[in-house]
Amino acid sequence: MNYKALTLATILGISTPAIIDVAMTKPALAQKFNFPNGTYTDKDWRVTLSFDNNVYYYYGENRRNPNSYINLSGAVASGNNDRQVYTWNNNGMKYQVSWRPSDPSFIRVQVINPKGKEVLNRVLMSGGD
Repeated sequence: MNYKALTLATILGISTPAIIDVAMTKPALAQKFNFPNGTYTDKDWRVTLSFDNNVYYYYGENRRNPNSYINLSGAVASGNNDRQVYTWNNNGMKYQVSWRPSDPSFIRVQVINPKGKEVLNRVLMSGGD
C-alpha cells in the first residue's frame, strides 16, 4: 500500500473545499449587503442602480446632455454593513457608488480616471428630480 499517495489524497480531500471557497469570487457580493436600488439624482446627474439575475447594474446619465450616458454591470462590492462601496470598471475608468444603509436616500458617486484622478464626486438623492 502506498501510504504517501493515501496521505496526500486524504489531505487534498479535506482541504479542497476550503481552498475552493476561498478562491471563488462572489459576484457583486450584493447579497451580503442591503444594496441601494432605484434612481438617484441632482440637477446635473441621474444614476439608476438595479440588481437582477445576481448582477448589479449602473446606468449613469448627464441630465444636461441626455446623449451622454453609460450602462455598466457586474459591480464589485467592498466596505462593511455601515458603509458599502460598489465599483464598476470600464476601460480603466472606475465608477464607484458609496452608500450608508442608515441614510438610504443618498449615494455618493465617484468617477476615477485610469491615472487615479477623480473626475466626478457628487452626492445624489433618491427621487430628487
